[in-house]
Amino acid sequence: MSINKDIFNRLLICDANHLILPPDAHESLSTPERVRLAQIANPVPAKLFLLGRYLLRQLLAPKLLLSPSQISISINNKGKPTLFRPEMCRPDKLLPNRLNPSWHFNISHTGSLLALAISNQAPLGVDLESRQLSNTQIQRLARRYFSEDEQAWLAQHPEPEHFLRLWTIKEAVLKAHGGGIANNLSAVHWQPEQDYARFDEQHYQLQHFLLQEDKDASSRLTLAIQGAQATPLELLSVADLGLALEISGDQPNICVSQGI
Repeated sequence: MSINKDIFNRLLICDANHLILPPDAHESLSTPERVRLAQIANPVPAKLFLLGRYLLRQLLAPKLLLSPSQISISINNKGKPTLFRPEMCRPDKLLPNRLNPSWHFNISHTGSLLALAISNQAPLGVDLESRQLSNTQIQRLARRYFSEDEQAWLAQHPEPEHFLRLWTIKEAVLKAHGGGIANNLSAVHWQPEQDYARFDEQHYQLQHFLLQEDKDASSRLTLAIQGAQATPLELLSVADLGLALEISGDQPNICVSQGI
């Protein structure tokens, strides 16, 4: 169990274009993270990477009773970023970090939007999409990755937002599972209007959101939490966190979708 005994699932969604990070934001990154950040040539993905790791550590630091720079994030054997805990060790013996099974997080971004989910209840995954796809592209992807029943449902609901809804459900579940996206999309089973999906004999509770950035642009987000039941989700706002972030513009309006 975590240091803090309260059980929670939290989701933070923000627009990086309208946030200014403090000059020392990179100081909490590990050496491998700094190397990775330096390799990201495009300034938007670079800012999203730094913002995600900064926000994650700022949110977890008071819960773990650690400074942000003491929070270790590593890649597990399935390629998923995972929280590790520093072991207590004697001065004459350095012990390796151990996987911390009590804490879970996941990050997704599209365009300038970033979603960060954290939990001390169960593994979770979040997927955020705003791609504008043609009907031809949707049909090609559906034939490749979706079951016949899912393709039939999409044929009855040809609007692009229905495709994004199904796609984000599948990716969020697979990210929660941690086994990788490749070749597994068709193995995620979901029935329209159900608030859960199944994969690898596990149930995943689903919550779906519509993010309205302006009158002409919107994105879809699905959060998947492993287990038959999940603690109620708490939506966080960057304006309420009290962090050293400068908010320079509007953040996206978030609406809980009625029905999955």
